[in-house]
Amino acid sequence: MKPCISNLFPAVCAALLLAACSDSNPTPPQTAPAAPAPQAKAAQAPQPKPSAAEQPTAAPVKPAPAAATQPQPPAAPRLSAAELAERLKQWDKNLNTLETDFEQTTSYDGVEISRSQGKLFYDKPQNRLRLDTLNPRGEMEQSAVTDKKDIVILDENNQHVTTLSWADWQQGQPNQALFDFGNYTALVERHNASVQSQNAQTAVLVLTPKEGEEYTLYLTLSKKDYFPQTITIHSDLMVTRANLKNTHKNTPLPADVFGGFHK
Repeated sequence: MKPCISNLFPAVCAALLLAACSDSNPTPPQTAPAAPAPQAKAAQAPQPKPSAAEQPTAAPVKPAPAAATQPQPPAAPRLSAAELAERLKQWDKNLNTLETDFEQTTSYDGVEISRSQGKLFYDKPQNRLRLDTLNPRGEMEQSAVTDKKDIVILDENNQHVTTLSWADWQQGQPNQALFDFGNYTALVERHNASVQSQNAQTAVLVLTPKEGEEYTLYLTLSKKDYFPQTITIHSDLMVTRANLKNTHKNTPLPADVFGGFHK
């Protein structure tokens, strides 16, 4: 019996529709399985601990060297006024020659009124003293040469200007102790002495007259040899200070240093 066309057509259509639906939704591709994660290395078996005999012997640790202690110089002695005065007189007694630079200032009521600089030479055996006054450029301005009886004033060319009495000239100087080398023993004897201050390097000896005019003399002494580094005199409102430097004691002086001295 021939099949009925009317019954076959719906079946073909259903088959075509099913095929179309299958093509529009393809089966997704399968994902490759992930590689297995590498396994951690098996823990190493603990090694047997070496015996005490097998263990290496550590080198002994040397202690750090102790810091070297620097030897401290002995502290300078603290001296009384009488002891300082004796040391002052001792170097004056042993002094034969002296050469020193000086800078001197004078002030009145705190205001500087003069400033000078120069060189001083002293020869005790000849009883000669020379004072050269220099300008700020270090050039000669004037010289005074004396035997501590008379004093001769010379110009910058070492030519005679005038001759004066040493006593009269010295009285006109505000700081007479600057020119009293070789006579410090008598200077100390005429004064009362006290100590203003002292440390390891210096001591300040204070001298006040036992009689006569009133002033105060300060001698800043080096603790090395007790020679004055500074000579300062206070008189009323006037203060004169002389600083000594480049000092040489008992060394040969220039041969012609006292040239031009004629009585």
